[in-house]
Amino acid sequence: MKKLVASILSLAIMITPMFYTSGVKAETLGDLEKQLNKLENKLDETNKKKAQTEEEINTVNNNITTIKGEIEQTYKDIDSLNEQIEDLNKKIKKADKEIKDIISLLQVANGESAYLEYVSGAESWEGFIYRLAMSEQLSANNDKKIDEFNKMIDENKKKQKEIAGKRVTLGNKQEELKTELAKLGEELETIQSTSISQADDVKAQKEIVEYYKKLGCKANEDISTCGRSLLPPGTAFYRPLGYARVTSEWGYRDYMGKSFHEGIDMGVSEGSPVYAIGTGKVVEVIRYNSCGGNMVIVHHNLKGKTYTSVYAHLLSINASKGQNVTKDTVVGYSGGSSTKSYDRCTGGAHLHLTLAKGLYGIDYGFSAMNYTYSINPRNMINFPALGVYFKDRITKY
Repeated sequence: MKKLVASILSLAIMITPMFYTSGVKAETLGDLEKQLNKLENKLDETNKKKAQTEEEINTVNNNITTIKGEIEQTYKDIDSLNEQIEDLNKKIKKADKEIKDIISLLQVANGESAYLEYVSGAESWEGFIYRLAMSEQLSANNDKKIDEFNKMIDENKKKQKEIAGKRVTLGNKQEELKTELAKLGEELETIQSTSISQADDVKAQKEIVEYYKKLGCKANEDISTCGRSLLPPGTAFYRPLGYARVTSEWGYRDYMGKSFHEGIDMGVSEGSPVYAIGTGKVVEVIRYNSCGGNMVIVHHNLKGKTYTSVYAHLLSINASKGQNVTKDTVVGYSGGSSTKSYDRCTGGAHLHLTLAKGLYGIDYGFSAMNYTYSINPRNMINFPALGVYFKDRITKY
C-alpha cells in the first residue's frame, strides 16, 4: 500500500508542472484533483464568455451591414437629387428666356420702344404676325409663367437644402460605422494573434510531460530540470525568414490601445520557407487551429537558459514532434490567403513569431506564455526597423 501511495505521489509530482500556471504547485493527489477541478471550471467560464463574445460580434456585424446599406441608399438619394436639380436648372434656364420675353411684352404695354424692336425683328410678314401673337399670349400668361419660375427656384433651393441634410446624415452614418468597426476591432483584438483553447492547452502540456518522461526523466526526478538537460545546447538565435519585413511589433498595439501582441509579425510571400530560430527540439505541432492556424513549438537551451519559440499562421508544417532542429531546419512554410478559411487570427501572408523565457508545457501554459513569459524577439534576434525589408538571417549575438 505504501508503494502504491508513493507511486501515485511521484506521478502527481511529475505531472504537476503542466498545471503550474497560477503559481501554486500540487503537492498531493488531492491538490492535483483540486487543480483539475479549477481548470475545468475555468474552461466552462471561458466557453461561456466566448459564446457571449461571438454573439456580440455577430450583432455588431449585423449593425455594420445595416449601416452600410443606409449609406449606399443615401448616396443614391443624393445622386437622384442632383439629377432633379440639374433638370430644374434646365427648366429654369428655359423659363428665364420666357420671362425675358414677358419683360419685353410689359415694355410694349408701357408704350416703350422695346415692342417695336421685338416685332420689327421679324424677317417676313408672317414672322411679324407670329411675334405679335406670341407677345399677346405671353401677356395673357405672364403671371402664370412668373409664378412657375419662382416655384422652380424655390424647389431648387429646397432640394439643395435636402442634399445638405443628406450629406449630414451620411456623415453621421459614416461616424456610426467607424464606431461599430472600432467596437468590433476591439473585440477581435482581445483575441491573441496565437491562442489555443484551455482544453487543447492542457492536452498539449500533458503530451509534453509524457514526452520528456519517455526521453528518460525518472519518477523521482524534477521534470523541469530533466527537461532542460535533454535539450541540445545552442549559442545564438537567427531570423526565421530569409526575406521579409517586420509588419507588427511585440507589445501593446498603439492603434487599438488595449490589445497585447505577444510576438513579432513578418510580412512574407505565401509558401516561403520558415526556419527554426536556433538549435532546439520540436515539442508540439498544432494543425488547423482557429487562432494561429498551423503552429510549431520548439524548446531551446541557449547558453544554459531555456526558451520557447512559436511559429504561427503556417501554410504547412515540415517538422515532427521530438525532432531536433538547427537554425537551418525548415519547420514549415508561411501561410496567407489559403489559410484564412480556418485561421481567424491571420490578416494575410505573414509569419508570427513568439519567443518566451522558460519551457511551454512545463513551466507554464499557453496563456501565461503569451502574456507573462513572452519577450520581445528583438532582444534576442537582430531585426531591422518596422517596415524595412531584411534579406538574410544574420544574428544579433
